Amino acid sequence: MKTLFVALVALFFAFIIGCQENSITDPVTNDTGAEFTTTTALDIDKDLISYYPGVVKLSGSIFDPSHRLNSLAKINGVVRYRLEKIYTDKTRPPRAAIKVQLYVNAALKSNCPKQDRPWTVINTAEEVVYISPIAQSVYFLEKSFRVRNTCCAPLNLVLKFQVDEKVVTLVSMELKRVPGLVTIPDPEM
Repeated sequence: MKTLFVALVALFFAFIIGCQENSITDPVTNDTGAEFTTTTALDIDKDLISYYPGVVKLSGSIFDPSHRLNSLAKINGVVRYRLEKIYTDKTRPPRAAIKVQLYVNAALKSNCPKQDRPWTVINTAEEVVYISPIAQSVYFLEKSFRVRNTCCAPLNLVLKFQVDEKVVTLVSMELKRVPGLVTIPDPEM
């Protein structure tokens, strides 16, 4: 009886170890042991989050100037930001300033029948905002970002921010036609 029990225990452990090696639920991979590794999108997002700790959400509807009157585009995305207090040596005495670094990632959807993919804005920007030594003031920063994949006219997404020493707040957002470029006429106008 003892030998039968020992044999069953040994078989049970062999079964458990065998199932741990290759399971039916494990994904099938063609890992050849190559030395090439890639960075996943999740790793990139972790780096962005650590480098740009602040977040401003972009959502809602904004006027689309590339189409007929009362045409709106829906926007959804984020502006990630990083603030760094710096001192400039260009002036005497040195002036305090805030270096604002922005990363914009947004998607827009218009009501254009010609649109076959979402409009996107993925870009970075950097600006230095000088601090007044006399009094605490409100500082504004306006940045323009090119919208990709537009259907009827080239557009910029213009974002206006209020900058504090610790936080960035979105004041306004709008789409503007890019000046100086010839637009494709809208047949509905």
